[in-house]
Amino acid sequence: MNSEELYSKFQLFFPNQIDLMRHLHVNACWEYIITQYSTKDMDIKLKFFLFKISNETLGISKTKPDINPDLILYFTERAILSMIEGNPSAEEYYTRYRSVMEHPQPGIEVDNKINKPRLKLWQIGYKQWQKDFKF
Repeated sequence: MNSEELYSKFQLFFPNQIDLMRHLHVNACWEYIITQYSTKDMDIKLKFFLFKISNETLGISKTKPDINPDLILYFTERAILSMIEGNPSAEEYYTRYRSVMEHPQPGIEVDNKINKPRLKLWQIGYKQWQKDFKF
């Protein structure tokens, strides 16, 4: 799938899943990096940002918003497509994420990087988010 088709799929899923950022403060931001075969690939197929605009609204953009991302999330294309298949709830999405994280397969990998100090993350809601989604 080309990067525009991927991004179109993500535009349909991510902004409509406000619970993905449940408990997080406005301006929480995640940077997504999508690669073809391995999260270690240097060849990035697509990069986008998901951010919390309000308690009822998420935004998605290929252009970095004026927010420093809290997390940088790495996915292979097959991993992220399998995670959003069927328009899952936030709970199911994170269950799938943990499954891929714990049992990676060739071409189906996830990884992440915390981009801010843990205390700062906890102050903006990540402690409750981690507890709620079992991270």
